[in-house]
This record gives sequence, C-alpha cells and structure tokens, in this order.
Amino acid sequence: MPSDRRTFLSAIACGSAALAGCSRLGSAPSPDDPPPAGVDDLPDPGRHILGANGRWSSFGCNAANTREVADGEAPVEEVSERWRVETAQTTYHEPVVADGTVYLLEAQSRLRALDADSGDELWTLEDTRAVPLVRGGVVYVSSTDTVQALEADTGDPLWEREFEVPGRVTGPATYAGDRLICGAGETVVALEAETGEEEWRRDVFGQVLDHAAFVMGYWVVVATEAGMVYLLSEGSGMGGRRWQLPAVPMAPPSADTDTIYVSCRDGTTYALTDEDGYADEAYWSADTGWTERGICVANGRVFLRGTGTLHALGTDDGTRYWSHDVGGWQHTAPTYGRETVFIGGDALYALDPTPDGVLEDGPAVRFQREFEGRVGPGPVLDNGVLYVVAEVEDGEYALVALE
Repeated sequence: MPSDRRTFLSAIACGSAALAGCSRLGSAPSPDDPPPAGVDDLPDPGRHILGANGRWSSFGCNAANTREVADGEAPVEEVSERWRVETAQTTYHEPVVADGTVYLLEAQSRLRALDADSGDELWTLEDTRAVPLVRGGVVYVSSTDTVQALEADTGDPLWEREFEVPGRVTGPATYAGDRLICGAGETVVALEAETGEEEWRRDVFGQVLDHAAFVMGYWVVVATEAGMVYLLSEGSGMGGRRWQLPAVPMAPPSADTDTIYVSCRDGTTYALTDEDGYADEAYWSADTGWTERGICVANGRVFLRGTGTLHALGTDDGTRYWSHDVGGWQHTAPTYGRETVFIGGDALYALDPTPDGVLEDGPAVRFQREFEGRVGPGPVLDNGVLYVVAEVEDGEYALVALE
C-alpha cells in the first residue's frame, strides 16, 4: 500500500447507530437509460485497484469482494432463458463463471463444471467445501483439510496441499493470481499458486471464515468466528491492524480503496477505516439486519440485503438512501453492472439505483423476472449473462442462465 496512506485504525468500540435517510418503500420512479454495454479493455488484475479481471472468477467477483462486474456487460431489459440445469434444493452457494465455464457447488459438497453456452456438464468433483477460485486456466478448490489445483478444462489434478490442523480449510483467494490466501483452522496461510508451496502463515484467534478480501493489493483482510477482523500484509503476513467486533461476521468482508465492510450476527454492518481521524471507533455502523451472502460496493454506495430488504447506503457515513422489499429468502446478494443492481428473493429484480441521477429517488425497477418460487443463490454476472439458482417448479430447483 502506498506509504503516504494512513494505516487503518487499531481497534473499534462498536455501537450500532440507527440508519439515517428516507426509505422509499412503495415508490415507483422511472429508470434512466443505462450506459452502453461493454468496456474498451478488460482490466489487468495486477494493476486494477480491486484485482478485477473482467470475470466472476471467485466469491464476490473480484479480489475485494465488491460484487461489481468489470466488463460493463449486463442485461438491463427483460431477460430470456438461455438454459437451465436441475440442481439440488440444498444448493446454497452462488456459482462462479470464468472463460466459458460455470462452476456450481451443489448440496454443499459436489462441484459441477458446466459449459456456459449450453449448460452441458463437463466434469464434477466431490468433497468440495467452498466455491472455487478460477485464474489462468486453473481451478483452486478446498475440501475439509486440503487445497487443490485442477485443470479448468478437464478437472484433472495439478497439485494438492494438505493441512494437519484443527478446524477446516477455507476457499482460497488471490489478488493477481500468483499467491493464494486461505484459512486453515485458526491460521491464515499463503500458498504459491503454481506449486502449492507454503510462503507464509499467521496465527489468528478463531476459525477463519470464508473468504478473504484484498485492499489495494497490499493488504489482505480476514474475519474469524471469534468476531476478529485482521489486516495482514499480502506479501509477508505481517499484521497491520485488528478489530474485535461485538458479534460473529455473517459473510466475507468487502472492501474499497480505504474502507472494509463487515456484517455481523447482531444485525449490524460495520465500516472499518481511518478516514477523517476516526481512531478507536467504527467509522460508521448501520442497523441492516442479517446479511448472509455478501456486500456489494459500487460507485460510492453499499448495497446489501438485510431481512427481506435491499438497502442502499452511502460509503462515507452509512446513510440509508432507500430500501426495497425483495422477500424473505436469505441466500441471495446484490450484484452491480451497467448502473443496475440485481438481486434475488421472491423474484429476480433489476433496479436502477439512481433514477434521474438522484440516489435518494431510487430505486426504479428495470425488470422483474418471476419464477415458481424463491430466487437465489446468486445472481452473478459474466459476459452479459445472469446466473441464478431458482425454484422453477414446485419443489424443483435449477441453475438458470438468463440473457
């Protein structure tokens, strides 16, 4: 991290502040026209501030877990179904998508690799415990006590690293693809991506939770079941700062250039930063309800799903600008692309967060896609296609590709 940037605060005294702002439940503004699809060049993850590579190739889409796609592609009008593949009711993890392949962790243990054009199954892997990381034609997966590297095309093994520690191994994360960061019980471990050789390890307090986030490529952020959040050097594992939260984090942290966002089981989302001289306290905290599947950070806003409600907060002070009822299903999280927020629940929603360019006037519905029942895990976006698990018939579930 640049040397002129102030270091993060060392601790916080966490208090839950009430959400400010005006909730616009029930309003029906008109959406603006979205920007044109696409970007001139896909980002280089080694140079992109969030480690993005233009694909949804890991939990949270990019190294900072912001859930914002970098390719500028997203369907913003009514979608049509490209294909659907039957899946188990107990599929609670959203897919990742990279280089023409969709990877779906089904029923908590079986990884399926599917062709993104047709939905045809390419290969499977048993005993998988977290969503994979895909970089450079390699799929990195974790089981209870190992991390494995597989050929993306075939699923054939390249290497395997076993950990003999109490607790479980978490899914690996990376910034630019050369070093993997994962949890092994109460230890954070860095592995060389090409060989699986250990580069460093750091003991922490509590079982490490999936999935690490990166801050500007210099720092890695991990949370534990003991309510601790650690800021560690990505290159050496040396400690930067740590925070004790009042409750267990519910989802992996997300980060932007100077703030870490964590939602906890006390129904509060905390922003951890040193901006404006906030020492020994949270920069802000907001009563958001349970947020289980991830936090979206885009264009100076935090989008997260609380209990039945999608919230839009300001990154600077946590002000709530609007809320939108999306239904009671917990296993969904917002995704952002082409100035549109996508979220599941009792339907698949595509929302303009700033109709007429005003955040306080949002959201406006671009489209709403109904299924037989609940929608989520997902949605995720890749190459202009939305992928979501939905109840497509009574008691029948499928991964659906929409464009």
